[in-house]
Amino acid sequence: MRMSVPVAVTAASLLLVAGCGSGGDVAAVPITFTAGEEIPVDLSMRPSNVGGRSTPFYSGYRPQVSFASADAITCTIKGPAHGEPFEPGTRSIVPIVCTVEVTVGSEDVKVGVLEGGREVGTGTVRF
Repeated sequence: MRMSVPVAVTAASLLLVAGCGSGGDVAAVPITFTAGEEIPVDLSMRPSNVGGRSTPFYSGYRPQVSFASADAITCTIKGPAHGEPFEPGTRSIVPIVCTVEVTVGSEDVKVGVLEGGREVGTGTVRF
């Protein structure tokens, strides 16, 4: 009598043998954004009463941005859609464009927006 093995079980077995399964710690594959490429970020700007900005910014804002543990670099934040201001204390998904290549991990990459060395906003890269 011949027994058939379900395709899903066979595929999972092959992935484990190849080291691609979730049977242990799997290293996240880094993702590289080239200079000038838009990086989508779910960004929250702090209000002034907790150390954030006191005024809104518009598309073209150029603060220092830090990605996870990397050094801060100057990037351009393209504001919310339709040219609306990005008010302190609000949150929006916005593209960030850097003038240098940025390499990040592929999971839960934190972003900090800095002005004069103080963090005025935080976010997470959206993949």
